[in-house]
Amino acid sequence: MLPSESGKKAGSLVIIGGREDKKGDKEILRAVARRCNGSKLVVATVATEHVEEVWTEYRTLFHDLGVRAVDHLHIEERADAFSPARLNVLKGAGAIFFTGGDQLRITSRIGGAPICERIRDVFNRGGTIAGTSAGASAMSETMLVSGPNDESHRTDAVQMAPGLGFINGVIIDQHFAERGRLGRLVGAVAQNPRLLGVGLDENTAVIAESHGFTVLGSGAVYVVDGVRESYTNLSEQESDKVMSVFDLKLHILSAADSFDMATRRPAGADARSLAAASNTNNGRK
Repeated sequence: MLPSESGKKAGSLVIIGGREDKKGDKEILRAVARRCNGSKLVVATVATEHVEEVWTEYRTLFHDLGVRAVDHLHIEERADAFSPARLNVLKGAGAIFFTGGDQLRITSRIGGAPICERIRDVFNRGGTIAGTSAGASAMSETMLVSGPNDESHRTDAVQMAPGLGFINGVIIDQHFAERGRLGRLVGAVAQNPRLLGVGLDENTAVIAESHGFTVLGSGAVYVVDGVRESYTNLSEQESDKVMSVFDLKLHILSAADSFDMATRRPAGADARSLAAASNTNNGRK
């Protein structure tokens, strides 16, 4: 669910699993560009060590996709997040794009600072916040920081931290199938069963609006629901044990599928098309 200030309509999120297509149709980046609606797009390179290289690449990509005004926001140290010059970069922005890198760089440098509140203002006015890889993980209220890939999960393996809180009720992981991260997402959900685990493959995104999201891109989105979890050994003292967890639910979504976070239920694109057709036919005399 997307939080917003009372009386204001929250914007949309484009949450990307990393390695989005930059050479072909650029479907995901094109979706970000469309959501600028003629306003400025700000590329935030807070997470990366390769600032100029990453900024130059995305500036070119978004210009090629028709975004006229593309500006650069970089926060090298926390003091920068209080800088009037940095705050001015966000003036007139309709979309902000967080690049990949290290999600802790994002939260530790901007969390709670004026620059973060200005970004939230953009969102609360109906703007778009997008993020890829580390920029995706930082979107949620609780952020997955680290954990082992491609192995049975250990009870002490997952590390989490507060995120930016643009989407509530979920914990996000990225580069998902490519890096074998199902075990660590299950571990995160087992520790926080009220949260939905959302794992995104590379070149795959979810467009989150209002009470749910829709899938875009070439890969899959995995949703792990632990609300009816009946047992886990994560609270036991032997921290090196392999994790046990019972009665989880797993949904796997692909392009154009959607998920309703209020009901915690998915819907396939074909099912929605049939329902729409049925409603149209029922409305005819």
